[in-house]
Amino acid sequence: MRKTKLLALVGGGLLLSVTVGAAFASAGQAERAPAGGQATVRAASDVGFEIEIDPELDAQFGPRPVNAVQAAQIVIAGNPGARVFKVELDEEGGRAVWEVEARVAAGGIEVLVDAFNGRIVGQDGDEDGEDDDDEDGDDD
Repeated sequence: MRKTKLLALVGGGLLLSVTVGAAFASAGQAERAPAGGQATVRAASDVGFEIEIDPELDAQFGPRPVNAVQAAQIVIAGNPGARVFKVELDEEGGRAVWEVEARVAAGGIEVLVDAFNGRIVGQDGDEDGEDDDDEDGDDD
Protein backbone atom coordinates (compact mmCIF):
# COMPACT_ATOMS: atom_id res chain seq x y z
CA MET A 1 0.00 0.00 0.00
CA ARG A 2 2.83 2.43 0.87
CA LYS A 3 4.67 1.58 -2.34
CA THR A 4 1.54 2.30 -4.36
CA LYS A 5 1.09 5.71 -2.70
CA LEU A 6 4.77 6.53 -3.12
CA LEU A 7 4.69 5.47 -6.77
CA ALA A 8 1.54 7.55 -7.39
CA LEU A 9 3.13 10.57 -5.70
CA VAL A 10 6.36 10.29 -7.69
CA GLY A 11 4.45 9.68 -10.94
CA GLY A 12 2.20 12.68 -10.28
CA GLY A 13 5.21 14.89 -9.57
CA LEU A 14 6.90 13.74 -12.75
CA LEU A 15 3.74 14.38 -14.78
CA LEU A 16 3.42 17.86 -13.28
CA SER A 17 7.06 18.63 -14.11
CA VAL A 18 6.65 17.51 -17.72
CA THR A 19 3.40 19.48 -18.11
CA VAL A 20 4.88 22.68 -16.70
CA GLY A 21 8.02 22.21 -18.79
CA ALA A 22 5.97 21.75 -21.95
CA ALA A 23 3.90 24.83 -21.14
CA PHE A 24 7.03 26.94 -20.74
CA ALA A 25 8.56 25.51 -23.92
CA SER A 26 5.45 26.21 -26.00
CA ALA A 27 5.29 29.74 -24.63
CA GLY A 28 8.97 30.28 -25.38
CA GLN A 29 9.56 30.78 -21.66
CA ALA A 30 8.06 34.22 -22.15
CA GLU A 31 7.20 36.81 -19.58
CA ARG A 32 3.96 38.63 -20.29
CA ALA A 33 2.80 42.02 -19.15
CA PRO A 34 -0.44 42.16 -17.15
CA ALA A 35 -3.59 41.45 -19.18
CA GLY A 36 -5.76 44.30 -20.35
CA GLY A 37 -3.51 46.02 -22.87
CA GLN A 38 -0.87 45.49 -25.50
CA ALA A 39 1.61 43.02 -24.07
CA THR A 40 5.21 42.97 -25.10
CA VAL A 41 6.57 39.48 -24.75
CA ARG A 42 10.30 38.84 -24.61
CA ALA A 43 11.51 35.26 -24.82
CA ALA A 44 13.93 34.20 -22.11
CA SER A 45 16.20 32.66 -24.74
CA ASP A 46 16.75 36.13 -26.28
CA VAL A 47 15.53 35.50 -29.81
CA GLY A 48 17.00 38.80 -30.99
CA PHE A 49 13.74 40.57 -31.80
CA GLU A 50 10.70 42.01 -30.06
CA ILE A 51 7.52 39.93 -29.85
CA GLU A 52 4.18 41.66 -29.24
CA ILE A 53 1.03 39.74 -28.40
CA ASP A 54 -2.28 41.49 -27.74
CA PRO A 55 -3.97 39.49 -24.95
CA GLU A 56 -7.40 39.86 -26.59
CA LEU A 57 -6.18 38.44 -29.91
CA ASP A 58 -4.28 35.75 -28.04
CA ALA A 59 -7.49 34.69 -26.27
CA GLN A 60 -9.58 35.02 -29.44
CA PHE A 61 -7.42 32.73 -31.56
CA GLY A 62 -6.14 30.38 -28.87
CA PRO A 63 -3.16 28.10 -29.50
CA ARG A 64 -1.57 28.52 -32.91
CA PRO A 65 0.58 25.88 -34.65
CA VAL A 66 3.01 28.52 -35.93
CA ASN A 67 4.66 30.60 -33.20
CA ALA A 68 6.45 33.96 -33.49
CA VAL A 69 9.92 32.43 -33.81
CA GLN A 70 8.77 30.06 -36.57
CA ALA A 71 7.12 32.98 -38.41
CA ALA A 72 10.43 34.89 -38.27
CA GLN A 73 12.26 31.82 -39.62
CA ILE A 74 9.77 31.59 -42.52
CA VAL A 75 10.43 35.23 -43.43
CA ILE A 76 14.22 34.77 -43.22
CA ALA A 77 14.01 31.64 -45.40
CA GLY A 78 12.13 33.59 -48.08
CA ASN A 79 14.36 36.67 -47.80
CA PRO A 80 17.99 35.57 -47.34
CA GLY A 81 19.94 38.12 -45.31
CA ALA A 82 16.80 39.55 -43.69
CA ARG A 83 17.13 40.64 -40.08
CA VAL A 84 13.88 40.40 -38.12
CA PHE A 85 13.41 43.07 -35.47
CA LYS A 86 9.73 42.71 -34.53
CA VAL A 87 6.99 40.07 -34.68
CA GLU A 88 3.44 40.95 -33.67
CA LEU A 89 0.26 38.88 -33.45
CA ASP A 90 -2.37 40.51 -35.66
CA GLU A 91 -5.60 39.72 -37.49
CA GLU A 92 -6.08 39.72 -41.26
CA GLY A 93 -9.38 38.70 -42.83
CA GLY A 94 -10.58 37.13 -39.59
CA ARG A 95 -7.49 34.93 -39.27
CA ALA A 96 -4.53 35.13 -36.91
CA VAL A 97 -1.34 36.27 -38.61
CA TRP A 98 2.14 37.11 -37.45
CA GLU A 99 3.20 40.54 -38.72
CA VAL A 100 6.95 40.20 -39.16
CA GLU A 101 9.04 43.34 -39.63
CA ALA A 102 12.54 42.88 -41.00
CA ARG A 103 15.41 44.78 -42.57
CA VAL A 104 16.79 43.68 -45.93
CA ALA A 105 19.43 45.19 -48.22
CA ALA A 106 16.80 47.25 -50.08
CA GLY A 107 15.24 48.67 -46.88
CA GLY A 108 12.53 47.26 -44.68
CA ILE A 109 9.81 44.70 -45.27
CA GLU A 110 6.63 43.73 -43.46
CA VAL A 111 5.45 40.18 -44.04
CA LEU A 112 2.21 38.58 -42.84
CA VAL A 113 2.55 34.89 -41.97
CA ASP A 114 -0.59 32.83 -41.30
CA ALA A 115 -0.38 31.64 -37.68
CA PHE A 116 -2.14 28.37 -38.48
CA ASN A 117 -0.47 27.12 -41.66
CA GLY A 118 2.74 29.18 -41.99
CA ARG A 119 1.92 30.54 -45.44
CA ILE A 120 2.91 34.09 -46.36
CA VAL A 121 -0.38 35.93 -46.93
CA GLY A 122 0.97 39.43 -47.55
CA GLN A 123 4.14 41.44 -47.92
CA ASP A 124 4.97 45.15 -48.15
CA GLY A 125 8.37 46.50 -49.05
CA ASP A 126 9.79 49.81 -47.85
CA GLU A 127 12.62 50.99 -50.07
CA ASP A 128 14.15 53.47 -47.62
CA GLY A 129 13.67 51.38 -44.48
CA GLU A 130 11.50 54.07 -42.85
CA ASP A 131 7.98 53.68 -41.51
CA ASP A 132 5.81 55.41 -44.13
CA ASP A 133 2.44 55.18 -42.37
CA ASP A 134 2.10 58.94 -42.67
CA GLU A 135 3.27 59.53 -46.23
CA ASP A 136 1.91 63.07 -46.58
CA GLY A 137 3.87 64.32 -43.57
CA ASP A 138 0.97 65.77 -41.59
CA ASP A 139 -0.45 64.44 -38.34
CA ASP A 140 -3.86 63.20 -39.61
